Amino acid sequence: MSKWLKEPLIHFLLLGAVIFVAYAQLAGKGGAPDEIFISRGQQENLLNTFGRTWQRPPTPEEFQGLLKDYVRQEIAYRESRAMGLDQEDIVIRRRLRQKLELLAEDIASLAAPTDQDLQTYLDAHAEDFVVEPRLTLRQVYFSRDRRGADAEQDALQLLQRISSDGPEGEFEQFGDPLPLPSEMREVRESEIARLFGSVFTDGLQGLETGRWVGPVESGFGLHLVFIEARESGRHPQLPEVREAVQREWLSLRRREAVDGLYDRLAVTYTIEIESLLDVPFPAGR
Repeated sequence: MSKWLKEPLIHFLLLGAVIFVAYAQLAGKGGAPDEIFISRGQQENLLNTFGRTWQRPPTPEEFQGLLKDYVRQEIAYRESRAMGLDQEDIVIRRRLRQKLELLAEDIASLAAPTDQDLQTYLDAHAEDFVVEPRLTLRQVYFSRDRRGADAEQDALQLLQRISSDGPEGEFEQFGDPLPLPSEMREVRESEIARLFGSVFTDGLQGLETGRWVGPVESGFGLHLVFIEARESGRHPQLPEVREAVQREWLSLRRREAVDGLYDRLAVTYTIEIESLLDVPFPAGR
């Protein structure tokens, strides 16, 4: 069944049936043009809409108001069409286009993707789902604004002290205050770049783990850095990113359904675009 639902011809036939039914409903279900019939289903829809909005059922007076508003809406719709007010109205044209495309997208979403569908999509768009590198690190900050030309020398002196005392001390106390974390655990590289800037993350590339190094430049100043652990970026397996892959797969299917709908419908029209200029555009422009 799911195989049939993926066929473009089936989409086209389903969409045609939906449009036909919708047109019949808008035409008043085949009744007299001056007859307005409010079915039980339409009334239940009014009740449900009110309940979702206000989190309670309407009172009898409110329900009568809903019915009155529905009748007025139907009268306004029919009279406006009779007067031709819907013709050449860009807002109405856009709204109708939107509804047509939503129908096509809904039909394209009927068939759930198989594991093979998702794996094929993941293989074709692997770079969109790369798991970023993650770092666990500590940093000690030295402000050039506070220390001036001594900032780098102070950082190197602390680095020398660390080499003799060992890496486990509370060395952050020897730095300057900075409203950013002195310790980060399993943080994405992009998040570190957002906090400290790309110059800082570029300076972390290739640094040895398990020892204090630096100074490393950032937009704030200088830093001594201790990289405790580094997890390299990698391409994930499907179970890790299934939800994201399925979301993107469905988005692609919807776009393809809309494009395919217009391609199939366009062949039934003769499309002529009148030249805007008396002189045609030069070749290659």
